[in-house]
Amino acid sequence: MTAKKLLNSLAILGLMTAASQAQASCEEPPFSTLSFTICKVWPAYDDQTIVATSIFKPDSADANNDGGNVDLELSVIHSTGSKPLATYRKTDAYYSDAVAYDGLAIDTARYKLTPDDRAFGIRSSFGHHSSVSPYNKTELALYIKEGEILRPVLEGLVISTSRGEWDGNCAGQGEETQRTVDIGKTLHNGFADLVVTSTVTMTENFVVGEECQDKSKKLKPTRVTLSYDGKQYVVPEALKG
Repeated sequence: MTAKKLLNSLAILGLMTAASQAQASCEEPPFSTLSFTICKVWPAYDDQTIVATSIFKPDSADANNDGGNVDLELSVIHSTGSKPLATYRKTDAYYSDAVAYDGLAIDTARYKLTPDDRAFGIRSSFGHHSSVSPYNKTELALYIKEGEILRPVLEGLVISTSRGEWDGNCAGQGEETQRTVDIGKTLHNGFADLVVTSTVTMTENFVVGEECQDKSKKLKPTRVTLSYDGKQYVVPEALKG
């Protein structure tokens, strides 16, 4: 083998190794901290990887204090390298207080908003961790790539909540809301409408004799259509975080 062919073979091997390492690192869960970096290969563009970084800034040095702000950094990179194709940064994107910031996840569902634009999502989670009055919620934001910039086109849509009031033993009532986001057939300002379907489940726990029993009731699903106003999708107050 000539020196030139050897160099070409090593270069190809290096690219294959880099791609394998990038995909392998995307499979690793983040550390159990509020400051971390996660990544995920974008199925719509299998040569691109989405990278999300959460940077937690506590209000004080007290380790038991959940209060603080969170900066968000996003980028799309070549799956075989680390050079960003497009980036986004938002200072104080989230706030953690009594309802604490629990982290985020990358959502690569098929959000095809225009014939040329596919979005990816960031799901941010928050919770009040109590056995008596628990509360959890997850918000969804969508981003599209415009040149070297990632632009948010949807922010603050709550896609799941769970809350309740319990006596710490058995009795109590709870409510869980789950929402799905589908691409509508109608357009506004060149972007497909988003159809948000909400399903609410009511739960009641009660004591019968020496047993704790429960019953649940699923309410009729409701649908709301979100339209693009030229900058972002307009989210009604009832669906906001």
